Amino acid sequence: MFEQTKLLILDLDGTIADTLGALNEAVNATMRKYHWPERTYEDVRLAIGNGARKLIERSMPAPFSSDPELVSTVLKEYDGQYGLTYMHTDTCYPGMKESLMELAGRGYTFAVLSNKQDLYTKKLIAQLLGDLPALVMGQTDLPKKPDPTVPLLIAEKLGFSSQESAMVGDSDVDILTGQNAGMLTVGCAWGFRGRACLESVHADIIADHPSDLLGIFGGVRP
Repeated sequence: MFEQTKLLILDLDGTIADTLGALNEAVNATMRKYHWPERTYEDVRLAIGNGARKLIERSMPAPFSSDPELVSTVLKEYDGQYGLTYMHTDTCYPGMKESLMELAGRGYTFAVLSNKQDLYTKKLIAQLLGDLPALVMGQTDLPKKPDPTVPLLIAEKLGFSSQESAMVGDSDVDILTGQNAGMLTVGCAWGFRGRACLESVHADIIADHPSDLLGIFGGVRP
């Protein structure tokens, strides 16, 4: 299964980098704007994974979070606040960039797929990884993870089949995305959800440290 893999599609938040600090800053700036209680790192950790709208909906106090129009208004405020904080994430997890550079040397192609806003995803990845990924996609009008539409689109654009592709991420959403797309799934236990979550959705393999990816993917076969 691993031997035929040529394309690695990586999640961003909790997989490539710890973005919680910047997310928490923006969420709390938004909560203060509306005179609502601020959220802890743990609150934000549990609220992320399904896109910015869900993050804000889960961060808003009841009963305000049940009003779709108000959620949309608050989301606009959050988008502006995150635009001021997202670049505060300026380093990858220890060993991640080095591992990806080694895997690139072994012939693997990389893409990044995040439920984070597309503009912020592209700019943040450029800061973290430069031009190492062949394609970077965040949240657009296309379906969000765990829908398989975008990962399959990425694979097609880069010239790979689903059988030649792997979804690499730290959450149940990432693993379900890969499974829905018929791809190999690699769970990242160092991220925001942990090993138990990844085991619960039956990730094909679980890595405990970014350097473990080097043991999983030995090199692209001709």
